[in-house]
Amino acid sequence: MLITLPSMAQRNKKRQPNRKANVEKRQPSASELMFDNMLPSTRKVMFVDSMVVRKDEFLKHIPLPSECGTLADNKQGASFQNDFINKKYFSKRDTSGVKLYTSDRLAGQWSTPQELSTLGKADYPFLMADGTTLYFAGKGEASLGGYDIFVTRYDSDNGAFLEPQNMGLPFNSLANDYLYAEDEIDSLAWLVTDRNQPDSMVCIYTLLPDGHQSYDVSELSQEQLRGLAKISDIKKTWYDQSQKNAALQRLYALRKGSSKKEKSEDVKFVVNDKISYTSAAQFKSPSNRDNFKKLQSLKKEKEENIKTLQELRERYSASGKTAQRTISNEILSLEKSIIEQEKAITKMEISIRNTENMLTK
Repeated sequence: MLITLPSMAQRNKKRQPNRKANVEKRQPSASELMFDNMLPSTRKVMFVDSMVVRKDEFLKHIPLPSECGTLADNKQGASFQNDFINKKYFSKRDTSGVKLYTSDRLAGQWSTPQELSTLGKADYPFLMADGTTLYFAGKGEASLGGYDIFVTRYDSDNGAFLEPQNMGLPFNSLANDYLYAEDEIDSLAWLVTDRNQPDSMVCIYTLLPDGHQSYDVSELSQEQLRGLAKISDIKKTWYDQSQKNAALQRLYALRKGSSKKEKSEDVKFVVNDKISYTSAAQFKSPSNRDNFKKLQSLKKEKEENIKTLQELRERYSASGKTAQRTISNEILSLEKSIIEQEKAITKMEISIRNTENMLTK
């Protein structure tokens, strides 16, 4: 009896019914519900290439032609400047968030920045060549994840931008989607996102920008559609191999041209009678590398001012006395700015040269 009792007790224990854990089924989040609502309208887009880079330098890897404008970024904010260098959009980041501003260049001077308050928390602007269509990364109630890509258009009648529209899938995700930029000349576009990426990294997708058609949901399973919406595999979007190959050739040509342009823009900097630098990488002082870039930018701005000054002088010669008085003031103001820029350039060159000479002794 003493031997069999434990055995019987064990068998009785096994016969006791298992208690099921009372686990509530997780309810989908608002973002997930929004994703499901957007899913049937997923745009049919061909992604021809992808590249993973550091977030703080991704703009360097987008070979956007200068004819389509210039993108730049720093810790204070991102900016876009059109090819005429007379219009720019830029963000300002601080502890309270991020805001978007715009400014116009008139007579060589940038106007006081105007905040685009109706766009909310906006970053990474890109303006199309039509001068009215603006893409940006926005964060708010209409966003799927953190930042989403939005598009708006300027209404010249009201002098304001229309209500921004979320670009939907696959441009946006439950992660952060930072930039949409388009090259109308080469029929290419770029989407930058941190979906499926580790911290501080983003993926740059190159795509064909003519994706105005949505997928036929009757031809795809739910799993296939979700994969296309999330850009799980760009090969799944290659519905036309000839278009894909042609797009890749244009992309490679842009990258090659961008590389050549970077080399050609290197300015010869004379340190002394024996030493001359041909790129910023040769500077001994890290601060001088940054100062050299600022010097190049200042020289370029001065060149643009000189061009504008020449145009103003031509307009002055062809105008009447009333218009000449206004143009004369603009000419005098611009001449003063150019003189100040020349002084700043000379001062910066001397400072850089002195520091480099000290480090090369």
